[in-house]
Amino acid sequence: MRDEALFLNGVWESVLQDILAIQAHLPEQIMYLQPYSGGRIVHLAEDPPTVDDPVRLLMSVTDDLPTVRYVCEIVGWDDKRQLRGKKLTLLNRIIYAFQWTEEGVYGYGYDEEHPCVNLLYVRRMKKLTKPFSVGELIVTSSGEPHSTDRSTAGGWSYVVNPGDAWLDEYM
Repeated sequence: MRDEALFLNGVWESVLQDILAIQAHLPEQIMYLQPYSGGRIVHLAEDPPTVDDPVRLLMSVTDDLPTVRYVCEIVGWDDKRQLRGKKLTLLNRIIYAFQWTEEGVYGYGYDEEHPCVNLLYVRRMKKLTKPFSVGELIVTSSGEPHSTDRSTAGGWSYVVNPGDAWLDEYM
């Protein structure tokens, strides 16, 4: 597991519940998250995670932005603008079959002026039994605690990976 983790602000809980429903029984089953953003998650794009070198993902949900409620591992990344042919067809089939609130790989968020670039491959999703404040995360660029002033969903930040032992306290 890498030293740097990723925090996603305000994921739709219904999407996370779909993933959790499968991964509660099949934790190694890779599922997909599609953040609403036209910007690449640069660190994932430049050094894509793998099943042997995952990146921890911490998430808040849309109706509780200042609290980390879910955690999983990112084990792959794609730029959705580059997906074509058989790979796109297969991804669409998998998402349609297992992630009931998604209708496949989508290219746009709210409208065609807001493209969505990142496709995250995730496994081992867990809902924390003891959610914790986003303020407990340390932003890697500043070394400072993450702001808890969260008013809108969206966006991500790179944070220090809190580690397995620390997270076990919240499981």
